[in-house]
Amino acid sequence: MHLKTTQYTMNDLLKALVNLIYSTKRVRQKYQTENPTETVLAADGAKGIVTNNDQILERGLDWVTSQRSVILLTTKNIVCGNWSIPLDNINNVQLLEISSIFGSGQVLKIQTKDNKNYQFGMQMNKEWTNQSVLPLSLEKAKIANSLFSIMLRIFLIGYIAFLIYHQITK
Repeated sequence: MHLKTTQYTMNDLLKALVNLIYSTKRVRQKYQTENPTETVLAADGAKGIVTNNDQILERGLDWVTSQRSVILLTTKNIVCGNWSIPLDNINNVQLLEISSIFGSGQVLKIQTKDNKNYQFGMQMNKEWTNQSVLPLSLEKAKIANSLFSIMLRIFLIGYIAFLIYHQITK
């Protein structure tokens, strides 16, 4: 008897955890039921921000206060929380692969015809690259650190060093 073994990567485990936390499957099914004229092609737990310009990928305060919801790609719209972006209103779209200490992720950057710019951060998901309603190709990208992000990291490292020093000198 030959047993089939399945190997899960860190990316698979993180995606499963995020989708569990966001109830992605339930949200997908509910949207599909309420919108029978659309087909959901991709769904993920995501963080999203909207900006007034085509902003570089950057860790910062925008992401701390970002909208967190399930992002759905349908045959007509991209929907995330209270945002609905009709596909025919999209001027430019990019799918960027990013790496972190927790594994790989992707950021969907959208620029609309009315000059709104969205960025959606999510776990890697082949549904996005395998769909055919958006002309997407996966490109590698690096995330820059904002001044806020750098200052926060310096503060946290200093605080941890203080706690360690305090424990040692007791």
